[in-house]
Amino acid sequence: MLLRRSTLLGVVLAIAATPAGAAVPTDAAARAKVIGQPKALQVQPATILLNGPRSQQQLVVTATYADGAVRDLTAFAEFAVEGDAVAVNDERVALPKKNGAATVVVKAGGQTVKAAVNVKDLDKPSPVSFRNDVIAALNVGGCNSGACHGTPSGKNGFKLSLRGYDPPADYLQLTRDVLGRRTDRQGAASLLILKALGRVPHEGSVRFPASSVPAQAIIAWFKEGLQDDAPPVVKKVEVLPGGRTLNDPARWQQLSVSATFSNGAIRDVTRLTVFSSSDPAIASVDANGFVEFNQSGEVAILCRYLEELVPVRLMYLEPKPGFQWSNPPEHNYIDTHAFAKLKLLNILPSELCTDQEFIRRAYMDVCGVLPSAEETRTFLESKDPQKRAKLVDELLERPEYADLWTLKWADVFRSTRKTIQLKGTHVFQKWLRSHIDQNTPLNAVIHEVITAGGSTFANPPANYYRIAKEPTALAETTAQLFFGIRMQCAKCHNHPFERWTQDDYYSFAAFFARVKLRKDPVEPTTPQKKDGAEYVYVDRAGEVTQPRTSQQMQPKFMGGPIAKVAPGKDRREALAAWMTSAENPFVPRSVVNRIWYHLMGKGIVDPVDDFRDSNPSANDELLDALAKDFVAKGFDAKHLIRTIMNSRTYQLSAMTNDFNKDDNKYFSHAVTKLHSAETLFDALCHVTEVPEKFAGHALGTRAVQLPDGEVNHPFLKTFGQPARELACECERESDSNLAQALQLINGPSVNDRLRNPNNRIGKLLAAKKTDTEILEELFLVSLSRQPTWDEAKAMLDHVARSMEKRKAWEDVHWALINSKEFLFRH
Repeated sequence: MLLRRSTLLGVVLAIAATPAGAAVPTDAAARAKVIGQPKALQVQPATILLNGPRSQQQLVVTATYADGAVRDLTAFAEFAVEGDAVAVNDERVALPKKNGAATVVVKAGGQTVKAAVNVKDLDKPSPVSFRNDVIAALNVGGCNSGACHGTPSGKNGFKLSLRGYDPPADYLQLTRDVLGRRTDRQGAASLLILKALGRVPHEGSVRFPASSVPAQAIIAWFKEGLQDDAPPVVKKVEVLPGGRTLNDPARWQQLSVSATFSNGAIRDVTRLTVFSSSDPAIASVDANGFVEFNQSGEVAILCRYLEELVPVRLMYLEPKPGFQWSNPPEHNYIDTHAFAKLKLLNILPSELCTDQEFIRRAYMDVCGVLPSAEETRTFLESKDPQKRAKLVDELLERPEYADLWTLKWADVFRSTRKTIQLKGTHVFQKWLRSHIDQNTPLNAVIHEVITAGGSTFANPPANYYRIAKEPTALAETTAQLFFGIRMQCAKCHNHPFERWTQDDYYSFAAFFARVKLRKDPVEPTTPQKKDGAEYVYVDRAGEVTQPRTSQQMQPKFMGGPIAKVAPGKDRREALAAWMTSAENPFVPRSVVNRIWYHLMGKGIVDPVDDFRDSNPSANDELLDALAKDFVAKGFDAKHLIRTIMNSRTYQLSAMTNDFNKDDNKYFSHAVTKLHSAETLFDALCHVTEVPEKFAGHALGTRAVQLPDGEVNHPFLKTFGQPARELACECERESDSNLAQALQLINGPSVNDRLRNPNNRIGKLLAAKKTDTEILEELFLVSLSRQPTWDEAKAMLDHVARSMEKRKAWEDVHWALINSKEFLFRH
C-alpha cells in the first residue's frame, strides 16, 4: 500500500554555496583594473600625530570615481615618505622613526594625496598599560574568550575574566596564581607568551605572531615589571572609513580604529581591536581589520576594543549578467523599501503568487485554518480586482484570527500549567484572546502586563510574575519578549557581542526588585485544591546588588537614564510608561519584527528576539518605516497585519528566478516553511472531517485553542509544539525530521482518520458523488486548487483500477496530505 501511495504522492505537484573570495591580486593588470581611473583620492586620517615610541597609525586610502562610487585602494596604492621622521610598512601602517615632521605621499590611478605627520616624544618612555594594552592583547588572541580561559571555570587551571571585563582579577591570575609561574620579567621566557606563540605545547595553538602588536605589548609589559595601572579610560572608539557600499571589482576594505581617552589622547588601536563579521560567508575580516567580500551582500563588521563595540555596515555589489530590474508595481511603502533594497543588490523579485497560493497562505497565516472548498471556489472564480484586500479584511474579523494570535503570544509569554496552574492557563488565555479579539492597542496590553498585580486568577496578566519570579529572570524575559534583546550574557559579565554591561543588566532588574508573591487568601492552595492562585504585590523595600562590584543598583532604562520614581511608588509604572511610549527605541521595532516574522516566515531581524549590532537587520529602512507606521496608528496590530498582507512583497510567489534563487534574507520570494504543529494538525482534522478529542476538552476543540501544550499529544510534540519554557520563538521547532515522516506515512493521526467510515471520503461516497466530483473536492479542501490534467488522470485511473474503491480514495487523500503543498507554507 505504501508503494502505491508513494506513487500517487509523486503525482502531486510540489516544490538551494558561496563562491570563494578572491585574494588581493598581485599581477599588474588585475591591480590596474581594481584601481581604474579615480577622480580623486583621500587618505585617512588626513593629519597624523605619532606620540611616543609605541605609537602607530593604520592608513586608509579611498578613491572616488566619476559615477560617485568609492573603492578602498589601501592595498593597491603606492606609498612614499617625504622626510625621515616616519616610515610606512607593507600593511600601510605609519611608524615613527624620529621626532619631527614628515609627509606621506599616496599615489594611485594618476591621482596623488598627501597626509601630514608629526612625530614627538619618541625619546620619552611609553610604558605598556596592563588595562588598556595587555587586556586588549589577550582579547585579540582569544585567550579570554568563552571557548578558552574565559570560561567560568577557566581551562587547565588557568582562568581569565571573559573578554577582560574584570582586569583586577586577571592581574592577580597572571602575576600571583601558581606562584606567578605564568609570567616572567624576562619577557620572552614567560610561559604565557611561550604558549601564545606556540613555542611550547598549547591546546589553543598559536594565538598571534611574535612580531605582532599584541605579542610585543605583552612582552614589553613583562620587561617593565608586570605593573598594574589606573590609565585613562576609553571615552569613544571611532572606525574609519565608517559604513559604505563597495562595487565590483573592489571587494576589499581596510578599517582603521582609533580610541579617545579621558585625558584627551587619541591613539590608533587597530592592532589591539577584535574584528568579527556578522556573516563570514559574505565577508571575512582578518586580525588587522582587512575585510574581504566573498560574494555580493551586506555585513556588519564588529570592532571591539576593550569594552567598546562599534559596528560598521559594509555592502558589496557586483553585476549579474542579464540582470534587468523589472519595475514591479508597489502596493504600499513596504514594497518601496523592500524593492529598493533588492534593486540595489541586483536581486529580482519573484512574480506575484497565484490566487490559489494567496488564499491558502492568507487563511493559514491569519487564522491558522484552511479555506473550505466553497470558499476556495468563490475566491478563485471572483473577478473583483480588490478580492485579495477584501479577503484580508474578512479574515481579520474571524474568531479564528484571535485563536491563532493568542497561541502565538501565549507561546512566548510561556503560559503553561507547569508554572501558573491549569486554571491560570485558562484565565490567561481568555484574557489575552479578549484583547486580541478586540484589537486592543498592543502598548496598552504591554502596560497592563508590566504593572499587573493582585490575584493571578482574578487578574490574569499578573501570571507574568508567576512565570518569572526573580528580578533578574523578569529583566531577561522583559528584554527578550518586548525589546528583542537577549540580556542573559550580561548577568555574569559584560555582553560579548553587544553594548550591554553587567551594570545595565542589574539596573534594569532593579525595576522588579520589589515585586513579591504570596498565596492568594481568596483562592488558596489546599490538599483538595492544588490549583491555588498567588497574589502579586509591591513591597516597600527590595534592591538589586551588582555581584561583582557589590553596588546597589538604581532602576535604569536600557540605553537611557536612571528612572525618576517617587518614594513609595511602584517602579514598574515608570518602566511601563517608558516601554509603551511612542518614543521607545525598542518595543515598536521588536513587535513589528515579530509580527512580520509570523507573516513572512522570517524576521527582518532574525532571530526575532536577537536585536544586536552583530546581527543587523536585512532592511533598516523597512523596519523603521513599519515601526513608525505602527506607532502612528496607535500600536494597532490588525492595521500592521493588513498593511503587510496587502503589500506585493507578502504576495510574491515562492517560485524563484535566476537572480533570487540564492536569496534567503531580503524577501525577494515567499518563504517555504513547514506549518506549525497546531495548524497542521487542525488542517488534518479539517480535510478529513474527523475532529480530535483532547483530554479535558470538548470534541472539536482545535489544537490552536488549547491553553497550553501539556495535553502531550504525540502528533503535536513530534511537529515541534513548544514546552513554553523559554521566552523565545526558537523553542518552536520548524525543521522536518524522520519522526515527522513516520507520523505522516503510517502514524495513527493520519491513517485512523483516513479509515474512519464517517470521514469526508465516507460522506462523499454516501452522497453518491462522481469520482471527478470527489477528486475536485479533495483537492480544493486539501490544496485549495483544482487538480491538473495529469494529476486527475493518474488518480482517477488508480481509483478505476482498484478492487476496493474506498481504499483507493484513502490512497488519494493520503497522497494529498503527504504532499509538500499540504505540509508547507508557500
